[in-house]
Amino acid sequence: MAPLTQKKISISPEQNEFLENYKQWGFTDQSSIVREALTRFIAEVKTMQRKTQMSEKAKELLSDYGKDEELTPFTDLDGEDFR
Repeated sequence: MAPLTQKKISISPEQNEFLENYKQWGFTDQSSIVREALTRFIAEVKTMQRKTQMSEKAKELLSDYGKDEELTPFTDLDGEDFR
């Protein structure tokens, strides 16, 4: 594991209560809950960013697919099973 950095943060009473019960949730300490939550949140944000980028690129290419017949030779097969 990479070296850890300490941070001072402010949390709500509900969040504090949750952290104080870290053993109930299977964690070794309160910091491990925060690290796990941040790891999951980072992954979720990156996934949302990739989906947004893909959607934007698809919108950019939409007009090309409408005009260029070379890009759509398999359109007639849309929805068909290939079994």
